[in-house]
Parts: sequence; C-alpha cells; structure tokens
Amino acid sequence: MPLPRRTLAVVAVASAAAVAAPANAAVLAVPPCVVDYGPIGLLNLPIGGTGFTPGGSVAIESATVSSPLRGGVTSATADAAGNVYTKTATLGFSGETGDQSYLLIATDRTNPAITASTVLRQVRFGFGAKPDTGRPTRKVRYIARGFLPGKPVYAHFRFRGKTRRNVTIGVPRAPCGIVSKRMRLLPTKTRFGTWTVYMDHVRTYSSQTAKANPLLSAKGRLVISRRS
Repeated sequence: MPLPRRTLAVVAVASAAAVAAPANAAVLAVPPCVVDYGPIGLLNLPIGGTGFTPGGSVAIESATVSSPLRGGVTSATADAAGNVYTKTATLGFSGETGDQSYLLIATDRTNPAITASTVLRQVRFGFGAKPDTGRPTRKVRYIARGFLPGKPVYAHFRFRGKTRRNVTIGVPRAPCGIVSKRMRLLPTKTRFGTWTVYMDHVRTYSSQTAKANPLLSAKGRLVISRRS
C-alpha cells in the first residue's frame, strides 16, 4: 500500500537543513506533520539526519511536556557520510487527544556529545463531534484530521442502512489535513437512535470508498436522543 506523499523526501529536508548548520553540527528532520492510521499500523514516520559518526549507531528517543522522561523510538546506522534515514510507526497519543507534539532527540552512540533534536507533530486520522450525543438540533463542532489538504471532505449520515444526507465539511488545511465545521449534531430529519457517519473525499456515500482506500475514509457514530 503506497504511503501518503507527505511522508516522503525527509532526507532532502535534513540535507537542506544541514547546509545552513555550523560545521560538525548534527541535524534531525521529520515531515511538518504525520498521520497516525491506528490499527492499519503503517511505518509512516520517516526520520532523517545528518552530521553523525560515519557507520555509527544513532539512538532516537522521544519526550513530551507532560512526560519529559525519554522513551525509545528507534535506532539507525549512519552511512559513510554520517547521514541517517529510517521509518517507524507513529508514537501514539496521550488520552483522547487527536493532535499531539513530541520532541525527538537523536544521540550518536559512538560520540554521545553529538546530538540533534526536532519537534514532531502528529494527528490521529479520523473525525469526531464534540459532543457526539444529544438532541439533533444541538450545535456541535465536527473536526476531521489527516485528510488530503486542499480536497473537500464530505460527511455521510446513515441510519438503518440508508444514507439520509451528505454534508460538505470543508477543505482541510495543510500540513495536517485538518478541517472543522460547527453545525447541528444531526443535520437532517430527526430519527432517534444510533447513526453511522462516514467521512471521505467523495461527494456521495459508497461502501466501495473505504475498500478502495482505507487511508482516506473514516467511520464514526453518534447517538441522537431527546436529551441534550
């Protein structure tokens, strides 16, 4: 399965940064944003670096503001020019957040004085309404993350196996493919119970959309009741 374009060409980013860095300074680089696809489990976090000991091992660790203790992410071996490049899975999230930043730190195991760091931002692919239960007229904000920037996102509201309405959510912004819209919890005729909502880049719902490209189709549920 091909990886999204936004995960490619990290080595070029790291090399460009190295040009402007002082001599012997190590540089670490990641894309401006990566998407976590959950159970699909892609190795879609590319990490590139320059300025390390040629042929040496480089340890890459992570930390957050809430958890400053470093945790191991991966390791890589520098090539003859001191460059490293590796791919790993995204790092997960704290609690229910869908948008989180990490500090990545690379340490040269041959010469621990050589270190580099960068900030990684990642989002959880999918969408949600806050809140996602209540009366159909309740005003909520739908937020979708990880979709293709610049391409409209549509929500398909389905009840008892039928599509009741397709709604345009908006156009996601780069680099994380985030778009949001404030509207009624249920923007169609009221039917109490559990609804299934799909979001993708296709104007009308099709069960084949998710099968054709599961990385661009998300599924969720909402509960419509008489209580707020």
